[in-house]
Amino acid sequence: MSKLLWVLLPLLLASIGWLLAVWVRRQPSRPTVNAITSLLLLAYVLATAGLGIFWVANQQLPVFDWHYLFGYATVALVLLHLVFNLPTAWRWLRRPRPGGALAPARRPALSVLALLGATASLGAAFWLGLRQGRTEIRVPAGGPAGDQGLALVTQFHELSSHSRQGVLRRAAGADWGEAPPPFKTYPGAPRIELDRSRGSGALLWHVAGVRERRGGIAFRTAPSSGALFSTELYLVAHALADVAPGVWHYDAQAQALARLAEAPLRPADAGLDGPPPAAMLVATAVFRRSGHKYRDRTYRYVLADLGHALENLRMVAQAMGQPLQLLPAFDGGRIAQALGLDEAEEGVLAMAWIGGPAPPWLAGPATRWAPAHAASAGRLGVTDALHRASSLRGATVAAAATLAPGTSAIEGGLALPPAAPAADDVRALIARRRSWRRFAPTPLAQAQLATLLHAMTRPAPQLSTAVRIDVLTLAVQDLPPRAWRYQAATHRLLPRTAPDAALRRHARAAALDQDVVGEAAAVFVLSIDRVSFAADALGPARGYRHALLETGLLGERVYLQATALGLGVCGVGAFYDDEASRLVGVDPALEWVVHLAAVGVRG
Repeated sequence: MSKLLWVLLPLLLASIGWLLAVWVRRQPSRPTVNAITSLLLLAYVLATAGLGIFWVANQQLPVFDWHYLFGYATVALVLLHLVFNLPTAWRWLRRPRPGGALAPARRPALSVLALLGATASLGAAFWLGLRQGRTEIRVPAGGPAGDQGLALVTQFHELSSHSRQGVLRRAAGADWGEAPPPFKTYPGAPRIELDRSRGSGALLWHVAGVRERRGGIAFRTAPSSGALFSTELYLVAHALADVAPGVWHYDAQAQALARLAEAPLRPADAGLDGPPPAAMLVATAVFRRSGHKYRDRTYRYVLADLGHALENLRMVAQAMGQPLQLLPAFDGGRIAQALGLDEAEEGVLAMAWIGGPAPPWLAGPATRWAPAHAASAGRLGVTDALHRASSLRGATVAAAATLAPGTSAIEGGLALPPAAPAADDVRALIARRRSWRRFAPTPLAQAQLATLLHAMTRPAPQLSTAVRIDVLTLAVQDLPPRAWRYQAATHRLLPRTAPDAALRRHARAAALDQDVVGEAAAVFVLSIDRVSFAADALGPARGYRHALLETGLLGERVYLQATALGLGVCGVGAFYDDEASRLVGVDPALEWVVHLAAVGVRG
């Protein structure tokens, strides 16, 4: 309400002035009304365009979408019209007596100066958006193991967190440049077409295939922040029935495989032991695809996005009766070198072992790995430094640093209704899944909420036990608007905050005023426990990566279960971190909020 008052204040003052003039029977002349209206319109256009261009440049909006292009043209035309009327308004401001008639203005220089001034102010807003509000820094060289690794993760997370006060606080530390192409191709490489309905083609399509094309965007089977789709997949085939041995790149645009090498990578090439499985799937991220928009919050987004895709992989492999294991440890640098990747631009983030027994070391403590040392921050600043810190090399792992354990003040709780049976055909759900950004005002039933929560925690954690689930019940039958912590072991909701009639407004504000959160019936808030990920046997930085991937796994389960229930869901990664923590009563010293998922009846 306070923001609305400030926005309307000039109009209110002008209206009060006009009413007073009418009251004393000195109604303003038409030139006076025209001059005042022109000045007000100029002020509002500059404010609207300046703020809009600032946020476009800052990171929240794409620069060249159709509606923004029309918006730029509209702003230019309105400004051109207004500045040529500015001399008349200027003469009115300097009129010798009230109500005096105005001669036609003859000051073209004033119009030119006004146009240049308006253009300069909008250009300054764009420059400010590019330079300020960034959270990138240059990280000095140093090893990320132990305490240093935890310190780097803490520094990265704090600097990539949004807050209202931090918008103008920091300048960029990396040049992200323009967005690279949305699809990676290997022209001239031997290719095979894939059938999306069976075999390896079905497995790959359900992970990252093109589901539909709309508005110039190729939407995939797994969601992605900003529809930027940074994930790339490489299939290492050893003994597949439908793919010859070798190293292949998945071309999602053509639903095909491009052969990069005839000899497949051996497990030893990834720092692994034992005989090769039927196949290994390597997942990478082209950082600049997301980074040109999200800057160094990018590493959070690409990991959560990949987690969504990996959950599709896990579920489809299970439905096809194909044994699959997500590997917590592998030598990412050696894999990147074998694939011919520039690790600073395209990082190896995850690896899946398909078919055959899992590597023997997975059953015991991983004592053979150590975090890789970042020689420098690299071209992409802190993003590159954290990626290298969370990557592994073959060595002896150092003892992980820990935080002081916290205690919970939650007592009591609410028993939830039994969850509905799981859907049978997960492949059909993945094909139908999409993000919904509009919700009807219809409340969720408690049984629907219970089914969604139950699905999020089944199966057991794959890579990390650090993820915690809170839920904002904004419109759930027979539940007040408040925050709850879900206790999976007892299938209960434990109250986190007191009931708050203004919770919906606060949730919308914390999510950068996005309607998708403001209209939702419930918002799942996923956070990561700092003690848990810091205690990862592979080091705090690797534990942070695992926790963000696990967050994506849970987020995709929300999508698929909501689709099965006929509900809409939309993942949200952009929010004010401090305000999101307060929404669910999370202490940032103990947990970090990393992801939101808005759910409701489809609007």
